[in-house]
Amino acid sequence: MKHITALFLTLVITALWLTACGSAPLTLDQTSLSLTVGDSAELSAGNATKVSWQSSDSAVVTVNAGKLSAKSAGSAVVTASLENGEKASCAVTVTDKLINLITLDVKSARIEVGKTIQLSASYAPADATKTALSWRSSDASVATVDNEGYVTGIGKGAAQITCQSENGVEAACTVNVGAKELPTTAPTAPPATQASTQAVKPTETTAAATEKPADQPSGSRSDGFVFPESSKRYLSQSEVAARLSSMSGSPVSDSFSQDAVNEIFARHGYVFRTPSIRAYYEAQSWYHSDPSYDGTLSAIEQSNIALFNNY
Repeated sequence: MKHITALFLTLVITALWLTACGSAPLTLDQTSLSLTVGDSAELSAGNATKVSWQSSDSAVVTVNAGKLSAKSAGSAVVTASLENGEKASCAVTVTDKLINLITLDVKSARIEVGKTIQLSASYAPADATKTALSWRSSDASVATVDNEGYVTGIGKGAAQITCQSENGVEAACTVNVGAKELPTTAPTAPPATQASTQAVKPTETTAAATEKPADQPSGSRSDGFVFPESSKRYLSQSEVAARLSSMSGSPVSDSFSQDAVNEIFARHGYVFRTPSIRAYYEAQSWYHSDPSYDGTLSAIEQSNIALFNNY
């Protein structure tokens, strides 16, 4: 009986001691964590109750009831505390979310010497935190590229244009630079009243082009066109003269006749280098840029452009 009584007293004393001191030291299920910006995680303090949480740097990681949210690259310590002053901590390292894929809008393109196109790059993941991209050319004697992806043809040949992220992810486009290629088949002869065809190109670098606001309409146009059907049918000299003489306002380039030339190229997606001219056509619903457009024109277009060049 005495032994039973002594054992009972021992159990009671042990239970009272455990109640006062806690069943076990405070511990967390993880003592270190590596996260990327935007990630979340959760720490557990086991069966401990009335736990308070704190982050040493809430700009790096925040904590709420053990739930962590990574905010920016850096290091912080998340600490769990009990009312009796006992603590346990977890070291958290947060790194930037890096780009793991770059995609260019085209894998190959052809331009003429002296002409410029713009390559467009997209990346994944879309919420990457380090998004700076750099551009380079494998041969600057063939083509150069600026930090916005504008590629300019310098000399005949081929060059690899590469877009690279800060962490080394790359995507490339092969740019072939050469002379302008006109259609290999003989154009259909225009009516006798038409001017003969000739090789042409858009003109951009003029004072009027740089002075005109990008969002200002140019003259009296039909759905943004000087000649809506100039790519579909042969125009007559009389209608070209009548139309151009009736135009009012400010041309997009140096003249309405040059605007008529430019809009033919714009229908093919020609990418204009002059910012004001490029902005004007990009604002037109019918315009869709095509950096790979090689300047080829139909017989009708060549004939009509020859007429415009007389004014």
